[in-house]
Amino acid sequence: MNQQPTPDMRPRQQPEWQHVTENVAFVRRIGGVAIRDFERTLDMDRMCTYRLHRFQEQLVANDCAGAILFGSFNARYVTGTKTQAYNLHNPYRAIFVAPEGLAISFDWAGMDLDGLPVTIGERRDAKIATYFPSGEHGQSRAVEFAKEVAGLLRESSGGSNMRMALDLAEPSVTLALIDEGIELVGAEKLIEHAAVIKNQDELYCLAYTASLGEAGLARIRENLRPGISEIKLWSELNRVNIEAEGESFEYRLLSSGGRTNPWGQEASEKLIRAGELVGCDTGMIGPYGYGADISRTFFCGPGRPSDEQRRLYAHGLDNLRHNLSLVKAGVSFEELSKNSWLAPEEFRANRYNGVYHGLGMGDEWPSIPLPDHWDEEGYEGELKENMVICVESTTGREDGVECVRLEETVVVTENGYQLLSTFPFEEELM
Repeated sequence: MNQQPTPDMRPRQQPEWQHVTENVAFVRRIGGVAIRDFERTLDMDRMCTYRLHRFQEQLVANDCAGAILFGSFNARYVTGTKTQAYNLHNPYRAIFVAPEGLAISFDWAGMDLDGLPVTIGERRDAKIATYFPSGEHGQSRAVEFAKEVAGLLRESSGGSNMRMALDLAEPSVTLALIDEGIELVGAEKLIEHAAVIKNQDELYCLAYTASLGEAGLARIRENLRPGISEIKLWSELNRVNIEAEGESFEYRLLSSGGRTNPWGQEASEKLIRAGELVGCDTGMIGPYGYGADISRTFFCGPGRPSDEQRRLYAHGLDNLRHNLSLVKAGVSFEELSKNSWLAPEEFRANRYNGVYHGLGMGDEWPSIPLPDHWDEEGYEGELKENMVICVESTTGREDGVECVRLEETVVVTENGYQLLSTFPFEEELM
């Protein structure tokens, strides 16, 4: 990643969108490794071990003798374990992590869905405290689990430290842990600070999902025609992800015409009409659990875009290019926010709610606020090499009909950034 693209270089020598679907792994190199070589380059054990050690460093830095993680995404980051969507509303899996050594997985008896990754040294039966399936036994199971966790903490620290990080838990579990003399701190900060710096394997995964996201955008552009519904068009993105063994979506953000402004409405049965703008935000969780967060706005022909549509697009590109130009390692969050593109007054009411945010296994810390919101929402920090961030741009008048939605994903480097998103902009609107 020694040569960094600049905003002025972006549209040049890029394939037309029609060619993107010829090969999902199209024209992308990260660290000199082509995505077509992805499977033999990715080392899952190395990636999972790296992430475990990153989190353990945070435990040490925050004086914690261990952590209990119920959150599916948090547990996956730290250990590489996958859980079904069922676990999101009825958590049965918990992961105990000490500052050293391998993790312990508490699982529903018989629910060893994906084997034990290299990060887990022991599997135990979970004491499930949620009302289903525990019913009236939830409280007693919470107490039993808390006593077991307290024992693990004493073993981890030699009895000298009962401070533990916890993310999501039933109230009965939280109270039982406190009753055991455990001092609880939030685990989310530790997870976010661990995840912010990616290793090469994580960058491969992010680049691969970006390729899938862009193949999906190409299918959307390919199938965009008057009379197709928003949800039918969005399904092309879902199809690409599912066929590649991708996993899920954080949202279904595709809208057209007046539903684009303000931005944020999910795909509906509305039929798209000729002459309308169509915006899409991929919001994809692809294979290996890593996200693609790329946004583009298209024009639905036949016909030509109006002067107002082209004006909105020009402002959106100005916004994006200006904010991209600020990205490089060592720049503080405050500098990023205060030097970012300040939208003209006519666009401020309906602009996006932030300027930059991190990306990994979904949207991540940091979230950099708008320049005029810094004093209320800003916090300390700076960009570092191998952070992956998304650059946001949403342009629409409060009294206007449509908006233009654009977003790029980049890897932060010493002297700038490396684009992960390379999907071309809409020539008709430029």
